[in-house]
Amino acid sequence: MFYEKVRAVLGARALLDDNDPKIKQKWTELIELLSTDESLTLAFLNQCTKTEISFLSEVFEEVAYNLQSGKFIDLLYLLDERYPDLDLNSHIQIAESYMV
Repeated sequence: MFYEKVRAVLGARALLDDNDPKIKQKWTELIELLSTDESLTLAFLNQCTKTEISFLSEVFEEVAYNLQSGKFIDLLYLLDERYPDLDLNSHIQIAESYMV
């Protein structure tokens, strides 16, 4: 159920133009979903496609702030290694800075 919900929001986000104000609503939905259960989020991210990670990287910082999880940050670094062409490093550094 969790995976389907996240994928539905991701699909809706992917259909929006980058300048569409509705993107903020999709970001909010993703942040809420990914911040509810750390283990579900980690499992989901671990099996995401490169395209999914690309869209999800837009909300890494807020999810990191909400989860306050070293495991989340560690997984982001692994995803950066898995998909080096996405250049996730700047997102990860900002996400790390959101850790209290």
